[in-house]
Amino acid sequence: MTAAAATAPNPVIAASARLAAALASPADEETRLALLKRVARRLERSDGYPMFLKLLKTVAESSDANAKRAVAETLAAALRRDDLPGGQLASWGGSRLMPSRESGGVLAGQFLGSSPRKTFGPIEYLTAWLCQGTQRTRLGEAAYADALARLIDLVNCSSDARARYPAKLEAESRNELEGAYTQATRQCLADVAARWRADESPEAIANGALAHRAEVATAALPRGWLVRDL
Repeated sequence: MTAAAATAPNPVIAASARLAAALASPADEETRLALLKRVARRLERSDGYPMFLKLLKTVAESSDANAKRAVAETLAAALRRDDLPGGQLASWGGSRLMPSRESGGVLAGQFLGSSPRKTFGPIEYLTAWLCQGTQRTRLGEAAYADALARLIDLVNCSSDARARYPAKLEAESRNELEGAYTQATRQCLADVAARWRADESPEAIANGALAHRAEVATAALPRGWLVRDL
């Protein structure tokens, strides 16, 4: 590695700093929200929506309180309008018909083109990615807990977003009609919402949701049975 490469800024950190600075600049709410949504769309077309989540997570990990507040207030505006910057995942029923590998050439492309997809906000996306089959390799529990805790910490920088997001998750947990969520996903969303409203710490919310998920899965299965993605 050259000296220049060693001292080059991390591209994700640099991008997250530019995003936060843009959202903190004087602009009306609609303009800031349009910018955040445009960034999410561009990243989904290139690197995928998880890269957008990584940008948010990077902002959350920073020590810049103004940057965190600017992003959180923009998310609050999105929640007020029911217009969170979202990413698409295959619906859980459609994903069972797809090849198991994320990159499967022409065949996978054909399945991805016809499989029903749903658009999810940041925390809903993470939870569906963890709990149900999608076009992506399933998210690990440690990665979920870390990302969820960071996103909750970021949202909490806005009192408005802090009040609205748990309410949205609770409402999503009751959504049984559109095929977006499995029962396991709905239960996980409900648990996150309840712990968040109870003012638990972001880390406690994330770890508690995983523990609750494990308890529900263990209690639901007869001894010796194995059930996938039901």
